[in-house]
Amino acid sequence: MYMRVISIFFWVIFLASCETYTVNMRALPVFAEFETEAVASGGDAADDPAIWINPQDPAQSLILGTDKLSGLAVYNLQGELVQFLEQGRLNNVDLRSNVILNGQITTLAVATNRSDTTLDIFEISNNGQVSLRYQQPLAMTDPYGVCMYRDQQGLAFAFVNSSDGIYQQFQLTERMNGELSPILLGSFSVASQPEGCVVDDLDSMFYFGEEEAGIWRMPADVNRADERVMIAQTGSGELTADVEGLDIYRHSDGSRYLIASSQGDNTYALYDLNNAAIYLGSVRVALNPLNGVDAVQETDGLSVTSLALVSRFPQGMLVVQDGYNENPREKQNFKVISWENISNALGLK
Repeated sequence: MYMRVISIFFWVIFLASCETYTVNMRALPVFAEFETEAVASGGDAADDPAIWINPQDPAQSLILGTDKLSGLAVYNLQGELVQFLEQGRLNNVDLRSNVILNGQITTLAVATNRSDTTLDIFEISNNGQVSLRYQQPLAMTDPYGVCMYRDQQGLAFAFVNSSDGIYQQFQLTERMNGELSPILLGSFSVASQPEGCVVDDLDSMFYFGEEEAGIWRMPADVNRADERVMIAQTGSGELTADVEGLDIYRHSDGSRYLIASSQGDNTYALYDLNNAAIYLGSVRVALNPLNGVDAVQETDGLSVTSLALVSRFPQGMLVVQDGYNENPREKQNFKVISWENISNALGLK
């Protein structure tokens, strides 16, 4: 009787919460295993995560998450805040390991800084300490989304966009004196506001969202923007505007899935990149009746890895921003879902 009362209690909370936002009930439910501490700022503050893999001990890996009103938060895999960098209004963040700078291998993270109108470049040490390395001034009115790319030679690049539709690509290079000196490679523009983006490093393909329109694919070369093609459109039953966070799940067995935040209906759409980006289905993060971690709504950014960082995530994990954070009601945060849960829901390989 006791367990039945608890179960009813959770479902009452879930159904009550559904009255305040749209949920595509055709999307299959998955559940978050844990959540991070709430960000420091109130209102619409948390935005975009990135996952840093500790090469010595995967269980000591970290989640970087932007507080777009005050800076960059760093969490451990228990969701605890371990570092905070007060950098102003950092909107999106991405990172790449095994980057070669001045003959040395390192890890770089980049974030769009709307306070200083810069691309902030951070270095992550082997023990996970994050430090600001350089601020690259940007010739755009409102820096918004960003994603990184590492080519087969270990050179790092960043795609940066502005809310007015401009995209720029930088090569992140280093002078002999050790200072960073990013090079602007070029720019292009789209008709409306972009934000989320991701590059598949292995085949050098660039995917980016135009929030009201859909998802584009093009070579990871700003000078080949005229080759872009739209692979998924809003209003098609797959995506509901805004299209927000994008990332690629790549498994050692060769499978590759593009996952996109369909913010308008609080779901996540999956596409098979090994099969002409065919739509595989959608999931939604529902209230977890076992641990009480609440449902997720209005996700901005997301990040995914296929590596088993800890035993409870044997196929990796997905990190998503939560726009509500309801149980209990707190400031926004990030939720962590086992990829195995997603794979089972959609019947993936």
